[in-house]
Amino acid sequence: MRIAMMVGGPLQSLGAAARMIEAHGYDSIWTAETGSSAYISAAIVAGETDRARIGTAIATAFTRSPGVTAMNAVDIDEVSGGRFVLGLGSQVKRVNELRFSTPFDHPAPRMREYIQAVRAFIGGYFGEEPSFEGKFYKVMMAPWPRVPPPVRREVPVFLAAVNKHMLRVSGEVADGIVGHPMTSLDYIEKVVKPNIANGAEKSGRDPRDVELAQQVIFSIAEDREVAKSEVKQQIGFYATTRTYIPVLALHGFDDIVPMLREAYQQKDMKKLSSLVSDEMAETFGLYGTADEVKEKAAKFDGVVDELILAGPWYRVDPSRLMENYRSLLSTFAR
Repeated sequence: MRIAMMVGGPLQSLGAAARMIEAHGYDSIWTAETGSSAYISAAIVAGETDRARIGTAIATAFTRSPGVTAMNAVDIDEVSGGRFVLGLGSQVKRVNELRFSTPFDHPAPRMREYIQAVRAFIGGYFGEEPSFEGKFYKVMMAPWPRVPPPVRREVPVFLAAVNKHMLRVSGEVADGIVGHPMTSLDYIEKVVKPNIANGAEKSGRDPRDVELAQQVIFSIAEDREVAKSEVKQQIGFYATTRTYIPVLALHGFDDIVPMLREAYQQKDMKKLSSLVSDEMAETFGLYGTADEVKEKAAKFDGVVDELILAGPWYRVDPSRLMENYRSLLSTFAR
């Protein structure tokens, strides 16, 4: 199982952080699209590393045209010398419409076309006149030539997928998925893998060709209560979003969603955390001392291809963010 790490924070510090992650032997480094562009962050990481794979986990798809996304992908692939993975996600309806002023409809079919359009655009750099025309997107004109041409004809495309429709699209057209940290081993085995296989069968592909890079909520502290509290707060925050209700429902936890939403709307973080049971924290998070967390993480070996370390960040004190980050970095160093 490959081990990876998320990187974020001030852009000025990304290069040093990326070099440190690579020096600790990590296989991949992933950038998120939260306060900053995932592509700019990934370009900085690419220029400061030599070996590790670099990916976006994830860059929002519908907020950009497929052509703009394709250009970003080949740019970073060039800077990294062919180490880039284009990780795309639909994001949720509210974020698309209210934050980015982007229409959000038929996300799974739209994403299928989006990936196809990105690949058609990149193919245009190699003398192929694009001829992709779908319901949502079309690419009918080749991009301006690049000198030199792109490093690779095919940049791997991973898709953020939680629910069955997007998982099936991943199986049909993606090279891999970036699993959301709101997950469990049972959800991966009972929902993620079967739906990827369903989509792969539709396209005549081997589901084993779809790589599974899985984020998980990690929190390391000598005081287990501190780590557990951070995990609970992160789970409570994620669980207010309807996209993750099927993950909760698989374990019978979905009945608390209305109460979590009410606490979130009231900005009552103490109540939000208290609604998340110890059983939920054990199901969806890996927390405790360094040795305990490493032992728990070993259960993912053989289930996923790559484990992406991601710590709780929602309303976590900055000093604890850094403490957990340093603990994860050293605990899983190769």
